Amino acid sequence: MRLHTLTLTAFGPFAGTETVDVDDVARDGLFLLWGPTGAGKTTLLDAVVFALYGVVPGARGEARRLRSDHADAATRTEVTCELTLAGERLLVTRRPEQTRPKKRGAGETTEQAKLTVQRWAGGTWEPVSTRIDEGSEYLRVRLGLSAEQFCQVVLLPQGDFARFLRAEPEDRAKLLRTLFDVDRFARAEEWLAGERRAAEEALRSDRHRVSTLLHRVAQIADVEVPEELAPELVGARPGASVGAWVRSVRAGAAQRLTAAEAGAAAAAEESARVDAELAAARALADRHARRARARARLEELTAREPELAPLRARADAGRRAEVLRDALEAAGRAALAAERATAARAAADRAWAAVADGRPAAATTARELRDAAAHARALLPEAARARELAAEAARLAGEVTRLTAACTDGARAVEEEPARVAAAQARLDAAAAAAARLPGLVAAEEAARAALDAATRAEALTSRLAAARAGAEAARVAWVDARERLVEVRTARLDGMAAELAAGLTDGADCPVCGATEHPRPAAAAGARVTADDEERARAAVDAADERRTAAGRVVEERERELAVLRARAGEVPPAELADRAAAARVERDEVAALARGADAARAALAAAERRRDATAAALAADREALQRRTAEQAAAGQGAAEAAARVDAARGEDPDLRTRTTRLTAAAERCEAAVAAAAEEVRAAESAAAAQAAAEERSAAAGFADVLDAAAALLPAGDLASLDARLRAHDEARSVAAATLADPDLADLGERPDVGALQERCAALTARREDAVTALDQARRCAGALDGLAGDVVAAEEELADRTARAGQVAALADLVGGRGANTLRMRLQSFVLAARLEQVAEVASRRLQEMSRGRYTFLHSDALGRHGARGGLGLDVLDEYTGTRRPTKTLSGGESFMASLALALGLADVVTAEAGGVQMDTLFVDEGFGTLDAHALDAVMTVLDELRRGGRTVGVISHLEELRTRVPTRLEVVAGRSGSRLAG
Repeated sequence: MRLHTLTLTAFGPFAGTETVDVDDVARDGLFLLWGPTGAGKTTLLDAVVFALYGVVPGARGEARRLRSDHADAATRTEVTCELTLAGERLLVTRRPEQTRPKKRGAGETTEQAKLTVQRWAGGTWEPVSTRIDEGSEYLRVRLGLSAEQFCQVVLLPQGDFARFLRAEPEDRAKLLRTLFDVDRFARAEEWLAGERRAAEEALRSDRHRVSTLLHRVAQIADVEVPEELAPELVGARPGASVGAWVRSVRAGAAQRLTAAEAGAAAAAEESARVDAELAAARALADRHARRARARARLEELTAREPELAPLRARADAGRRAEVLRDALEAAGRAALAAERATAARAAADRAWAAVADGRPAAATTARELRDAAAHARALLPEAARARELAAEAARLAGEVTRLTAACTDGARAVEEEPARVAAAQARLDAAAAAAARLPGLVAAEEAARAALDAATRAEALTSRLAAARAGAEAARVAWVDARERLVEVRTARLDGMAAELAAGLTDGADCPVCGATEHPRPAAAAGARVTADDEERARAAVDAADERRTAAGRVVEERERELAVLRARAGEVPPAELADRAAAARVERDEVAALARGADAARAALAAAERRRDATAAALAADREALQRRTAEQAAAGQGAAEAAARVDAARGEDPDLRTRTTRLTAAAERCEAAVAAAAEEVRAAESAAAAQAAAEERSAAAGFADVLDAAAALLPAGDLASLDARLRAHDEARSVAAATLADPDLADLGERPDVGALQERCAALTARREDAVTALDQARRCAGALDGLAGDVVAAEEELADRTARAGQVAALADLVGGRGANTLRMRLQSFVLAARLEQVAEVASRRLQEMSRGRYTFLHSDALGRHGARGGLGLDVLDEYTGTRRPTKTLSGGESFMASLALALGLADVVTAEAGGVQMDTLFVDEGFGTLDAHALDAVMTVLDELRRGGRTVGVISHLEELRTRVPTRLEVVAGRSGSRLAG
């Protein structure tokens, strides 16, 4: 990073705009930024940090006051910095959030912060970013340092490192954390602490799990958990074995299971024997019941047999007639069809006779009628065209009439429009003339009002001026009286000075005038005693009266000046006449303004009149052209309509129109065709009926019926035959089943009916005993099974608890180690250990420069010893004194030695931080203050080290108010402080 120019406006103590050409002042590689204390030397460095990071380092940034109190309201606070970063030349401009006066109205408004980053593109600046977040990230990536690191690496604040040199380890760690990233090690500490908490929680969870399993074992076996296996003691005592207790509980459960199995087997054997007896008795009782039911059913069915004989005869006749059903139904349908065909022919003949005109009903007649209807239908479009042309001719006649009237009205309107245009032009000219006069009248009216206002205020100020003059005179008189009173008090005090001195004399004490210790005749006051307090009060009264007199005089002067200004504005004209002039000017201005406000309306009216004139002329020409076209179209449409009407009249004959003729001929053709078809259908239906009747009679005789009517009477409705067959078949099957049941050998020789109820009661009692035994056996089995299942879980949980206990101990030990506790004898946390390594690197690098500045006497030594009162160690810093060979605390160094040590430490820390940041090259450095504690030899050594920093093109700026440095550093930049703010010396 190399700084080229810095420009700041209204920043800190600088009220205006100041520009520092760093390339010019740093041409020798070393320059001095000089100025008195408080002039603003450090503010220039604050401006660099603000431009790059948007913050101000140190306590100045906490106050958040960047804007100069000396700057005027119109000047914006801004810092511009031109520098080279990572091979790019950038121009950075940043503004803080600030307030400014509102452009309209009173008060202030807040102006947001702003950041602009530009890149030099060879011949011009091209934008990189105008957003604060994007631009800040762009700069941070190229700088490679945080704001805190930048302030320590580039600005080298000596005060901070002097405190760092003498700080306690914990305070020293705070600065090192801002420079070195140890967050990942802090996260590792937090992670290990979290792992310890998790391990402890998992250990508690495992103990709770084992305790839960033990309680489940005790609940299942109906026993109590021993006291040595309480939840808080599980896994804590080596002798308290969970497995042994569980094995003893399982053994008791196994004994109870064996006894329950024996009882259940005996109860089951007795119950099975009684169940067999009950089953045999129930089977015998069931055979007795079946035999009784079969006898009753057979007797019932035999009694119903005479009732079914007529149904059997009817079913037989219906079954023989069912074979003839299709022939009988076909004969009936054919007879009905013949009757319908005869009736249809009679109706068709009557319909044709009504329109036949003596013509026979034949196919040729129908064809002639349809040909005539087709001819009339073909002329239907011609009739429609005749009607359309007639309607078009009538419509065009109306158009011709309308256009004729429109042409007459348009010609009259064209003659009237020029007068309207001329009138609108006159109104526009008058409004334009009024608009031209209006500014002068407004100015005249404002001048009249201003003169009237000045005259009115002058009259009011005259009375106030008289009162102010009276007050000033009274203040002057009071001041004169106070001065005379002061003279009187001072004279009285001088006259009584001897008495005042005498009042302070005591026996044995020296007299302040003569030195005597005896005071034989002390002076006494002749009148009232006046003390120094009285004189001081009189002097204060004079000062207060003088201030009042001065203030009253200023009021009189201000009012006299204001009155002179008002009278100059009002002139010599009386106020009444000024009021009349103002009123007349206002009336005239209002009249002209009203006329001028009509300019836009007059201009719009003129444009509208011109458009109306042009539109009227265009409309007249269009109407005349349309009239010619419509007249020609009307004549053509009339002629076409007459010709088409003549052709239609010739074709329609005696009918009123073609459509009526077409409908009439078509209907007649359809009636003729219907009569021909009905005659043919009648012949066909009669033949079919005769054939069907002959076939039905032949099949009826073959089936055993006397004739067709006898067969039709025997024919049953659909479904009745099946219903009769099903009823008869069900009766027969039921009678067969009853007879077969009585013939079953199992129902013969049954003996007496058994007592089933007594056997059921005995069986129920034995079943209850068996169920109780089975329940006891089931409980014993479930208890033993559950204990067997839990035994493995308990053993596994006990082993996991042992493993968890060991791991929790390891994690706790490791967490204590990285947290500075337990086996960590240095009480050094992990992040402190890392910082200690960084501090050791810094000490090694800084020692080389400290040895050079101290002429080989001092060397930094890192210490990991514990702090005072056993505080955490690892960040101690001592110096080795080569003159005595002893190791000394840094607090024992003198002021000059502390400055050299602080400077060496700052340079070493800057080198280490730069290396850790990826080798970022810092070509511009600043060393801030601290040189006043050095003698000439020490200053020579320090300047030698600073000269070495210039090697490789680096620029070093020394910030100091030390006068001797002005002779040692020829190139300097001076800051001058004044009442109106600081500035850079020309």
